[in-house]
Amino acid sequence: MQKWEYLVVFIKDTKITDDIEMDRHLDADRFTDQMNMYGAAGWELVSFIWDSPDGAKAAFKRPFQG
Repeated sequence: MQKWEYLVVFIKDTKITDDIEMDRHLDADRFTDQMNMYGAAGWELVSFIWDSPDGAKAAFKRPFQG
């Protein structure tokens, strides 16, 4: 039977500028870069939830290699 390991991370919103539209694009790039980093390490995104105005929680899983 396949076993899994899980990882939950909080990704903080940067709030770099007063331009809300610019913030959205910068944060989307930051989230994408972070998702790609976890994906390259073998993690698969299974859930992404905006946790608060300050960021989001992302849950990942990958086969357990214990």
